Amino acid sequence: MLLPPDGRSLLTDLLRPPPGYSLDRAVATTFTLELDSLLTAPLAFAAHAMREQQDPISVMDGVRRCADRVDVFCQAGQIAPPPGNSSLLLLLEEIIHPVRRPRPGRLFHPKMWLVRYVSDEDWLLRLIVLSRNLTNDRSWDVSLSLDGAIGTRPDARNAPLVKLLRHTITLAGQPVPEDRRAAIDELLEDLRRAVWELPEGFQDIAFYALGVPGSRPPDFAGTRHLIMSPFVENDGLDLCAPGNGDLTIVSRQEQLDRLPDGSLDGCTVFVLNDLAALELEDEAGPAHLSGLHAKTYVVEKGHRARVIVGSANATGAAFSGNIELLVELAASKEKLGINKLAGEDSDLRAILEEYERHDLVEPDDDSGWALENYLRDIAAVAFSATVLNGGEPYELRVQTAEDVVPPPGGRLTLSLLTRPDQAIDLPAEAVYSGLATTEITRFLLLTAEGQDGTIRRAVVIASLTGDPYDRLDRVLAEQINTPEKFLQFLMLLLGLGVPGQLTATGEAVGGGGVWQQRSSGVLELLLGALADRPHQLDDLAGLVQHLAATEEGRGVLPEGFLELWQHVDQVRRDLATAEASA
Repeated sequence: MLLPPDGRSLLTDLLRPPPGYSLDRAVATTFTLELDSLLTAPLAFAAHAMREQQDPISVMDGVRRCADRVDVFCQAGQIAPPPGNSSLLLLLEEIIHPVRRPRPGRLFHPKMWLVRYVSDEDWLLRLIVLSRNLTNDRSWDVSLSLDGAIGTRPDARNAPLVKLLRHTITLAGQPVPEDRRAAIDELLEDLRRAVWELPEGFQDIAFYALGVPGSRPPDFAGTRHLIMSPFVENDGLDLCAPGNGDLTIVSRQEQLDRLPDGSLDGCTVFVLNDLAALELEDEAGPAHLSGLHAKTYVVEKGHRARVIVGSANATGAAFSGNIELLVELAASKEKLGINKLAGEDSDLRAILEEYERHDLVEPDDDSGWALENYLRDIAAVAFSATVLNGGEPYELRVQTAEDVVPPPGGRLTLSLLTRPDQAIDLPAEAVYSGLATTEITRFLLLTAEGQDGTIRRAVVIASLTGDPYDRLDRVLAEQINTPEKFLQFLMLLLGLGVPGQLTATGEAVGGGGVWQQRSSGVLELLLGALADRPHQLDDLAGLVQHLAATEEGRGVLPEGFLELWQHVDQVRRDLATAEASA
């Protein structure tokens, strides 16, 4: 658990499989989602991609490997448009499941990863509970990572986690495909029997799935309290620190300034020092941490302390309708109490300063908030996209299951993520023409403009019918456009490891040289895949078929590879036929 300022960890570190293990299944929840940030998760799961440079071929291979084994649920209307227009993002279409509000005016807000890793002899569960969304935000956050074995019988303490994820599936705007639903259900059966290894110093654990039917909040009764939350409201403070005991609050300056006069009387209140920043090398490159986003509560009673972390802010909404996840860990207050975590001599105190009330300088962005709420409701409507003709250039018609109307006095437009400049005003019929295969997408971009000119955008995900069977193969082929890149992808696919070794001589692969030196090794790897894991070659088969169909594509294949592949592919298909008839 990260509370000391120098106890930094990246999401890729937390998701990386233990030595000897690989990803088997993962499910995640988040409030806000950035598509390019989601690309970092497959890099963590794919051991070969753990390099400083995240090149497109490695990203593509990592996503391809994980696409059928990862599901991410987020609040509808909270998928942010990406800064660029990379076709690699299309590989994420099946992974993401937007969910509806749990009730009017409330939000789906939990932040977690549940992962099952597999080795030759064992299974391992990992639970990561975060205060951070799946975005490139660089605020100070807190995370808790727990590893667990799969026990022989259910543990009632895990029931809130299971209920949270099962309830999440029911909120999905579009039904989760049957095969994915079955895989998640199997993972949840293992979660019921999880036996967690507690962090050092903690003695017990409890989970709280706020907003899920039948759930209950933590018991915050105690004699001393610490509340660390970026958003605070009086009703939230009353819930999280009942009574008249000693209360320490850490929050954002602007949030504290919005509280009514006298709300903080008798409390010890801190904000982050303006100079507090931690230089780091994050998933997105060099940056520094600034601003508070961590949610942590410490409750002391007698000789005991309970540390509660997760997604819930100290607000009324968090505890009265939002879906949130909190984890409570118990310890002695001498080891992990308020003095230990945030006292005068603590590491955390070094980046804090005492709060002084300021006059509010910036008014609330009422129009922006209104548009964001409007988009959350529009994004919860079911969108469907249908390919209208049978060849390039294609047409794509987008429809909604119910009528949508622009914001009062404003405008609502819809475009394809692959063609953001071709916007169509809703509720008019939305048909996009002249599309290449790789421009067909489930990702749609909603843009809402208010009467005062304020603009907000969100990505929605449509159901898609009639798209070419090889659409995603063509996305792969667009990235693999040289013999060097093809061989790099092939080696990654077969698990060789370090692509840099493939072009160490500086010679062109297609002209001989490296390919001739490596061809016997590639044959051995192909034969090994046929013997042990023939399904690993299925994606390669689609890519080779697409490349071999055109003269330009055949130029991407290293000389001699196609002849070799024809023999390997015949065996692959024979094995598939034999398996199907067995």
